Amino acid sequence: MSSSGDSGLLEFINGDTSGTNPIVDASNPVNWGKLGKAIFTSVIATVVAGVTDFISAGADAFVSIVGGFAGFIEGWEEPLGAGGRPTVDSPGFIELTIGAIGTAYSNAFAFSTSNFGILSLPINVAIVLASVYVLSVGLQAAAARLIGGG
Repeated sequence: MSSSGDSGLLEFINGDTSGTNPIVDASNPVNWGKLGKAIFTSVIATVVAGVTDFISAGADAFVSIVGGFAGFIEGWEEPLGAGGRPTVDSPGFIELTIGAIGTAYSNAFAFSTSNFGILSLPINVAIVLASVYVLSVGLQAAAARLIGGG
């Protein structure tokens, strides 16, 4: 190759060899400034993605804990088949305790009605008043214990 061919190739690669921004510098083909900017930008993007994932995981954990507690208190739907359908409602803490108390009162009233006839009304009132008394004494004792009393 002649030297005139080399200058034509350099002009093709660099455009104008007298310019200040050649595409390729023959003495040093790596543009270290732009490479450094690219590396720095990718490091910043990686850190931002990591922080975003960390915050998202923390928020998801908080929502999961609160949702689990709400499911424990209120109840939840449990899937029976593939794909999550059909479902069955599982009772929560509130439904189980109130349902158990209601069932206990219902059974007590049914027992007194079947065994005592007309006297079941005062007996049922006595059952309700006795349970309210036991509940109030228990709550007072719990409050005294919680406050620091004996």
